[in-house]
Amino acid sequence: MQQPRPSLDDLRRAQPDLAFAVYAMEPRGIVTLEIYTDDGQVYSFTGETEADAILAAFPAPPEEQPEPAPALRSIFD
Repeated sequence: MQQPRPSLDDLRRAQPDLAFAVYAMEPRGIVTLEIYTDDGQVYSFTGETEADAILAAFPAPPEEQPEPAPALRSIFD
């Protein structure tokens, strides 16, 4: 099961009391999501895409996260 790919619009709808900045300072570089709270706190998260940075800040609940693949056994085990 693939995680949903949230957008900045999704994030703003879900968290209307927070302010956000999304930027990439280098071509093909990482994307940074900064979250600003009413009390002046700033939290930064990064990812390869905007959605990855959002998921780093707001991961899916455990029941929605994909199950890990079973470990492969070797004939040498």
